[in-house]
Amino acid sequence: MQYDNFITHSIDLYMGKPKSGKTLIAGSYPKPLLYISVGNDGGGRVLFTRYRDDVEKGSIKVKNLRNDPIVGGKIAKTSIEKLASLLAELRKPDADKFKTIVIDTVGSLQDDYKAYLEFAKGGRPLSQQEWGDVAKMVLNIKDNMKRFSEEQQVTIVWVTHTSEQELYETSGLSKEIRIIPDLTIKSGVKYMKDASNIFYCCRKTVINDKGEKEVKFLTYVGPHPLMDTGTRDILLQKGDFVEDFNYDKWQRLVKAGRLDAANVLTTEEDGKKENNDSENAD
Repeated sequence: MQYDNFITHSIDLYMGKPKSGKTLIAGSYPKPLLYISVGNDGGGRVLFTRYRDDVEKGSIKVKNLRNDPIVGGKIAKTSIEKLASLLAELRKPDADKFKTIVIDTVGSLQDDYKAYLEFAKGGRPLSQQEWGDVAKMVLNIKDNMKRFSEEQQVTIVWVTHTSEQELYETSGLSKEIRIIPDLTIKSGVKYMKDASNIFYCCRKTVINDKGEKEVKFLTYVGPHPLMDTGTRDILLQKGDFVEDFNYDKWQRLVKAGRLDAANVLTTEEDGKKENNDSENAD
């Protein structure tokens, strides 16, 4: 009898507010890398600026996907349909091969298809059934990317913005505010289910070695009570913020089996310091 591999697909999900460092981390993944920019949020510009040498050497390629312009009162093809066509092209034997494919952002795939349906309706809001059509397209392309990762042995990196939603906690006894991907709730949950690792990117104040406050790009790794972050590559009981996060650092952390946590300044600590400063001034 022939047995199967423990690891099938490889998908990492980075979520966070705009300009929180998601695209820069995605660009640190193994090359050759294909960066797929969906919509027009400017992520490709920062990627080019940071990884100019890789771009000039040809180890980072880019495809910009957005809805076709309106011609004759119609939108011929949406970004989500273009992504499906692109994956079909990349499956061909003579296609360029990549170690990493970045989708930035998955939420724009949903937004573009929603815009297409609203345009077809003359600008009227979508019905519940039509929102179901959006979800179907978003989940179909998710499954397509998951299969592609397994078939081609490619790491897929999903980049998404976040939103805050009041959701029922697991027990169903009460509601709580949670930070989730910028998708519909059900679609977002299914994307998170298929991700191997889920990270949250942000900017926070840290205390450096000199005891001074600095604003740094940080990445939250591991379980968090208000975010569905988590990793299948390190078994962690609690998560923490990590400074200067990128693919190579992540592999070192995986090998060590532990996190190298940043010294993040909490609101309580900041308040105590301000009170002490005021007392000393008196």
